Amino acid sequence: MRRTTPLVTLAGLALLLWVLPQANEAQLAAIDMGTLLSEPNTLGGGAEGAQEGRPLGSILLEDGLLEGPTGAGGDRVLRVRGYRLQTPQAADLALDREMMDSIVRHLRSLGASLEDPLEFRLEEDLRADSDGLLFEGLQEQGLSLTVTLPDGRKLRSMKKAWRPPTPLSLLPPLVAIALAILLRKPVPALLAGVLAGSILARTHVGESFLGALLPGSVDVGRKYLWNEIVDADRIMIVSFVVFMLAMVGVVTRAGGIQGLMDRIARRASDARKSQIATWLMGLVIFFDDYANTILVGTTMRPLTDRFKVAREKLAYIVDSTAAPVAGISILSTWIAFEVSTFSTQLPSAGLSADDGYAVFLQTLPYRFYCLFTLFFVGLVVFTGRDFGPMLRAERRARGGQLLREGAEPMVGKEATELVAAPGMRPRSAVAIWPVLTFVLVTLGIILHDGGALAHWRAGDLFTIEGSTAVLYDGSGFAPLMWGSLSGFVLALALGLGVGLAPVEMARASWSSLRSMGVGLVILYLAWCIGSICSDLGTAAYLSSVLGSAINPLILPLLLFLLAGFVAFATGSSWRTM
Repeated sequence: MRRTTPLVTLAGLALLLWVLPQANEAQLAAIDMGTLLSEPNTLGGGAEGAQEGRPLGSILLEDGLLEGPTGAGGDRVLRVRGYRLQTPQAADLALDREMMDSIVRHLRSLGASLEDPLEFRLEEDLRADSDGLLFEGLQEQGLSLTVTLPDGRKLRSMKKAWRPPTPLSLLPPLVAIALAILLRKPVPALLAGVLAGSILARTHVGESFLGALLPGSVDVGRKYLWNEIVDADRIMIVSFVVFMLAMVGVVTRAGGIQGLMDRIARRASDARKSQIATWLMGLVIFFDDYANTILVGTTMRPLTDRFKVAREKLAYIVDSTAAPVAGISILSTWIAFEVSTFSTQLPSAGLSADDGYAVFLQTLPYRFYCLFTLFFVGLVVFTGRDFGPMLRAERRARGGQLLREGAEPMVGKEATELVAAPGMRPRSAVAIWPVLTFVLVTLGIILHDGGALAHWRAGDLFTIEGSTAVLYDGSGFAPLMWGSLSGFVLALALGLGVGLAPVEMARASWSSLRSMGVGLVILYLAWCIGSICSDLGTAAYLSSVLGSAINPLILPLLLFLLAGFVAFATGSSWRTM
């Protein structure tokens, strides 16, 4: 069975790639038209200060083409007097609308990414004498977008090398999934997916397969991996993980984890109670899923190991509380990010962009995965009833074998077998204070960056709108990075205070970091596949193929399946959002 299942899965994925249809080229052009806003303006015209070579979207946002306030509340307005897409096929009003939706979405994204975020509402005045903008797209040996200003001047951007995405745009994640199932080794599987995608990206812009082999292979490191390494958000995520792991290593060697474990063990005196304690701790760390996973996992692992709880069971409890609790908590960075991804699209549905959190609150009763998963994990740990492979894993662990035979955990023995240094007395405070510092500093930075003081003065800080606005404006990876750094620094100070030698703290930090080397490699490779899928137009292809072939009534089910596939392929729920 172990051999048959991977082979059947592999054959199924190959068949899927074979039977997928080609997407409508004109529709793909409409979907991709918004990306031309990132291309340079090739004409000299524009508002005052607009110059040839500047990104088209920047000119529209920064040089006054978004007209001043015209409505209540002083909202900025993008007035449009016309839009049309010219393709080799017959004219299609639906494609015109799709092109305009793509342009508006990308403009909103560009506005949200500014240092001083810019929001606007769309106003269509389709009269010829309107003072709005005229957008004209052209698909002919590439893509071009021309914007005519009210005074008759024009802006234009082009993508001469544009080619419509094909079913092959799904190849990188499919290769990664297939090889991961077949080989049961994620790093070679992901690397193969990245390599296949990098070569495919070259052929996608016109190079021959043989001509793309060498430069495509070089692009794996020179382009994709390097871009992920220097990306500011990636640096902050990895820094957060590094500081947290180093902090855990130091407090473990200083006797802090042993002291904390002893304290919890007074109540969690057996396998069932240790699982309950893990579940409860997962519910407490509700403000961020990353922080939840690392804090709860590293803190509770020694205790669950002591009571012979299978590592699979610990991973299940931690993972199935971290994301679900963050997914239903109003006060979480997860929700702040989630709302930011769909609030800019609400005007297309006739709602205000400010209604993001109201929409989120209305979805709470329908977040079945989050609600049922939290309940089911609690049910499992309280009753102690397992089934299927988990039952076999638990029986194996009770016999003294925490890991299955041949298992290769991403967290190595350097971290899991790290114990207090000789002569270190167990002190729970050595672990509690760094963790508490991390939590307080992270929340403090979120409150500061989110303008909590301004909302306090305005009197709306403790309203749903005010508190969620603070979280929305203050969320990000920077608070997590600085919070974990603060916790690490305090751990070093406490380590010195209890007599742990600096060289011992350095070794403990390095042991923890080295244990996660494979995990960080997987993370970067998953990010690379996401970047390659963006270059190949995977999302546009799926939108085109699914959008014209499905009944709207089954859209929720298909979105669920598609989100699961994308999350599994890229390894990132945030990228899935």
